[in-house]
Amino acid sequence: MERCTLENNGFVGVYFQGTVHQQKAVIAAGGASCDEKTSISMSRFLRKAGYNVLVLGFYMWKGLPKELVSIPIDYVEKAVKWLKEEKGINKIAMTSASTGAGYTLLAASLIPEISCVIPVVPFDHVMEGTTNNFKRLGKSVYTWHGIDVPYSPWQLIDQGLLRIFIEAIRDKRYGLKRFMRYGYDHNPVTEESRIKVENMHADVLFLAAKDDDAWPSDEAVPRMIKVLRDADYQYRVEWRIYDKASHALTDGLDEMSGYAKWALNHMLPAEKKYSKECEEARQDSFKLILKFLDEWGNRSC
Repeated sequence: MERCTLENNGFVGVYFQGTVHQQKAVIAAGGASCDEKTSISMSRFLRKAGYNVLVLGFYMWKGLPKELVSIPIDYVEKAVKWLKEEKGINKIAMTSASTGAGYTLLAASLIPEISCVIPVVPFDHVMEGTTNNFKRLGKSVYTWHGIDVPYSPWQLIDQGLLRIFIEAIRDKRYGLKRFMRYGYDHNPVTEESRIKVENMHADVLFLAAKDDDAWPSDEAVPRMIKVLRDADYQYRVEWRIYDKASHALTDGLDEMSGYAKWALNHMLPAEKKYSKECEEARQDSFKLILKFLDEWGNRSC
């Protein structure tokens, strides 16, 4: 295990040397509210499979901001350069789940050296940054070379959180446990904030859950597939949207702590309604990801 720091490397991460595919490396980021321990646990199945894995911190890690705002995509750019120059790796993939999946897609749309992308339960727009108690900050969640990435403002919050809570609870499709999904479904997004996936130079495997409890990954994935088709995208594109799965379509759930563990237990109705199917979907997704990574670069799209 090798640790990378902002001071020495320009990004925060932990590198695990693999035993297979020595010319391939996977940058694995965490998700919303995922600290270092949780982020590392989410990459467990990749490390067990023997891949070179760089677990990248983009927020919530020690020394990084605790709020989801002004997060540099530059971290990924510097991590890619480090893998190429320091480790001699010329094939770089990136994967993550939830908020990290959006970070992954945005990074791949800006950094052509990323040649394989596996976003798990992604959303296809960049949003306005907020505090942890949902106060609008008037800045993008992400920056690129010091400039805000175009974002959709959280106009819904202007109605007041109490009103939003009440409306979500009254709507039988949502309720308190699907409050976040209510927010994403009812807040408008702009074309300017759309992640330009057509600019990627990467094979892509999209994974999502039907009727995602947290945000509309089940709607975002078909939208992105259509964009790629309309653009005559020249790289391999595959996807699966699981009928019975949760937003927690990731590894390391048994090692989660803090808010991530609480959210898993209390804010994902699918996990209780379809507990068996959710676990089956997770295991299947791991197999699909490993197969996709194994075939990456070995076949034409």
